[in-house]
Amino acid sequence: MAAQPLFDIGNVILEPTPTFARIKGRTHGWLPLLLLILSSLAVAMWWVNSTDFVWLREQIMIGHTDAKPEIRAAMEHSLTPTFLMWSTGLTTVLGTPLVFAASALYYFLAGKVMGAPIGFGKWFGFAAWVSVPRLLALPLSALQILTSHGRVTMEDLSMVSLNYLVFHLPQSSPWAGLLYSIDLPAIWTVALSVIGLRVWTGRSTGACATAALIPWAIVYGLWAAKIAFVG
Repeated sequence: MAAQPLFDIGNVILEPTPTFARIKGRTHGWLPLLLLILSSLAVAMWWVNSTDFVWLREQIMIGHTDAKPEIRAAMEHSLTPTFLMWSTGLTTVLGTPLVFAASALYYFLAGKVMGAPIGFGKWFGFAAWVSVPRLLALPLSALQILTSHGRVTMEDLSMVSLNYLVFHLPQSSPWAGLLYSIDLPAIWTVALSVIGLRVWTGRSTGACATAALIPWAIVYGLWAAKIAFVG
């Protein structure tokens, strides 16, 4: 059915097990990838164009109070709407597929270890599909922009991050960035990864949970260690 991949955007949330079984044959990974890039880009561009930039520059510089005066001056000079639009746009357009490619490489290697020799291309599609929960957070980001009167930081666009929901650390805190990056869609992605790995590899839930959590544990473990020992 030609329209099935469109329905699977919702199905991967509502009925993940049969959906992963279905997309294993043909992932159509370009669809969630394209939706994530375009929707994220639209929200990001709206945020840049509606932001009170004098206020935003002040908020960004709060986290660099220890920098040398010449470095602060250079940063303030470079922080323009044009620079932010291009950097945000390029990060979204180029960064999203690069992250999926890195995830696909990990799943490809993990699949071999788990006895499921599935090709890299299929794992790339898998990485895109497990990231679909990210789409659910974008309407909340749009709501933040709509109600903020131009005064919302990029970090606070995520209303479902641990820092926004629980910890409320200021952006000057070295732990704020880590806690902003851990959000409900990320947790949901891990859960979908466990389900998808179980369907695609046939291994136990425990083995799949371990495989799904290893990259997150490495990334956030190293990040936390860096903050704890270096600052």
